[in-house]
Amino acid sequence: MDIHLPEECWELICKAMEEDDYRFLESVSVVSTLLLSITNRVRSTFVITDRTLPSLDRHLLRFRNLKRIKFFDFNHDLNSTLLQVSRSGLDLESVDVSQMRCFPDFESKSMTMMKELKCSGVGGFQDSNLVSIGASFPFLEKLDISYPNSIPSKVSDSGVISLSSNLKGLLKINISGNSFITDKSLIALSRNCLLLREIIFRDCDFISSESIKFLLHNSKNLESLAINGIGLRPRESLPSDAFRFARRLIDLDLSDSFLFDELLCFVADAKLPLKKLLLSNCQGFTFDGVCYLLSKYQTLLHLNLNGANFLSDDMIMKLALFFPRLTFVNISFCSKLTGLSFFTVIERCVSLRCMIMEGTNFGLEDYDDDKELDDVKSRIKFLYLSRNHNLRDECLEKISRYCPFIESLDVAQCPGITRDGILHVWRNCGDLRSLDISRCTGIRSLGVVVDFELPKLESLRACGTWIDDQALDMISKRCRGLLHLDLQGCLNVSSKGVREVVQRCIRLREINLKYCEADDGIFTWMVFANPSLRKIVPPCGFSPTEKLQNFLLRHGCVISHDSSELLSLEYRANGRDDDTLTRLII
Repeated sequence: MDIHLPEECWELICKAMEEDDYRFLESVSVVSTLLLSITNRVRSTFVITDRTLPSLDRHLLRFRNLKRIKFFDFNHDLNSTLLQVSRSGLDLESVDVSQMRCFPDFESKSMTMMKELKCSGVGGFQDSNLVSIGASFPFLEKLDISYPNSIPSKVSDSGVISLSSNLKGLLKINISGNSFITDKSLIALSRNCLLLREIIFRDCDFISSESIKFLLHNSKNLESLAINGIGLRPRESLPSDAFRFARRLIDLDLSDSFLFDELLCFVADAKLPLKKLLLSNCQGFTFDGVCYLLSKYQTLLHLNLNGANFLSDDMIMKLALFFPRLTFVNISFCSKLTGLSFFTVIERCVSLRCMIMEGTNFGLEDYDDDKELDDVKSRIKFLYLSRNHNLRDECLEKISRYCPFIESLDVAQCPGITRDGILHVWRNCGDLRSLDISRCTGIRSLGVVVDFELPKLESLRACGTWIDDQALDMISKRCRGLLHLDLQGCLNVSSKGVREVVQRCIRLREINLKYCEADDGIFTWMVFANPSLRKIVPPCGFSPTEKLQNFLLRHGCVISHDSSELLSLEYRANGRDDDTLTRLII
């Protein structure tokens, strides 16, 4: 590595790495004292867990430019820890206490300049907490109070009204799942928060179409609206002129609603500056309605038609004419679609970067009559094709030829795929960084002799497959850049294969061995053999002693039976959402 670049260049490089995944900075920081200083300076995000709490003071002194603090898997005293953070003198912009057992006391903390607060799923959340937020953070711009963990809900209109009267500069709010709030809350937010650009209120059953119309008419700066349940009850049917006043609306999410073609035509005729449209799991509309709508918005970048089961290959061929600038499309769970739709979209949508086509009949098309695409080399990077039970190796081989720049591929639960299909992908897609072949029961082995390497592959999920130690030996030789490896349910994997991967993949950070046959004594060896390891999910039945846990912690590694956060790179398929993928594409 040439470290003789100007310091400004290294700072830009480290900032880019931190935006992708701040944990990448750790290995860079040990190269030299200069890079250590730079990584300390550019680090802007820190996650506080039970494991980081004992050394929190040192971390807060080390990273003096932290802007975002997130609490995760944290079971200690939240108030005292927040007080410790507030006294550090950091100029924090964002705090995330989502899923915590209770809402902390912010009023005694000197964090008045904070701009973003996330408290989704907080236990016992109530009106008094909203009052506290309004009093503690007068400059707050983004707030998430969605789906509080309290039954019944303790948030009412009075709390939202008090909040809105104190947060005049609010730009974004998510109040989804607060089931007892009514039109009064929405009207108060619209009247008091005049700068409001984005509002999400899904699963709020007592908000009617009249208040939605008021919001669209009164909130002149509104750019993004997400709501569900439209049309499922008579009082939720939006009037024809509801969207006529939303002159800045670029992001519209009407998922899980009952939409007549007439409403889609109203949206089309409103001539909005739409860039993103989500109609996931909607019912009631037909091809005529969506065709008219899309013909009016040919500048769309993001389209989600997940669950539009009436769509056919012929319809997709017609709709694709309206997609010249599309970068993201989701046409999952449309059972009439085959590979013809896929190849039509990648041929005509030259700007496409992400496509989700799960749970369709990809593979039933007749390849004998299928024309070859002339000189097509799609720039698509993210492709998710899981649950396509008819997908075969010849489909995957063709995909890999026409989409050679794929970085993330999900073909989980596609039983028709074998080692040949996967090897085609590995040969043709040299930029591959993330691959999910979980529960692809047709993959029995990956072979021994291969004539290529995948130095960029960082994430591999192979849960529930029949791959064995021989396959792991090949992976360890060809995929030395692996960071995350999920082998849960791989019954043919033993300590021998695990040793090969751990020893050769020197960047490996996380490995899941649940239901594998690894020996109990391997874990001490693993942290000695590979200092980069940070998390190990052991086989079932293994209970680490306190001595072993402390030993691993001293080496920066933890044994955890919770695999939910394994493979946590944002571009992984499992757990993704439209917003995450949109950010990655942009």
